[in-house]
Amino acid sequence: MIEEFATRLIAGFTPATLILLTLVSIVAALVMRRWSQLYAAALFAFAADCVARYLLELGAADGVPVNFAMELAMTRLDAGAISAMARPFLYLGVIAALFWVKKRYGAR
Repeated sequence: MIEEFATRLIAGFTPATLILLTLVSIVAALVMRRWSQLYAAALFAFAADCVARYLLELGAADGVPVNFAMELAMTRLDAGAISAMARPFLYLGVIAALFWVKKRYGAR
């Protein structure tokens, strides 16, 4: 049971997804000024992730209608449903960690 859960969770994260998660989290942490903006930054990062997923599917499908690209993006999101549910929490954690590092070691 736990092995299947872990396998599905790991399968939902490709190298491109992890790179996108890192880059969007860095941008969101750099834009933040105080801790109260953490939830808005995580929402921004997750929205950027969803939009990027749609645009990548749309760009990969030449000559395909926009509605089909949207369906394909939602299907891909559904294929890794466990990782899709974990993404907002990952964004929240990664942005909080990066913001803490920025506050702790950043120039004042």
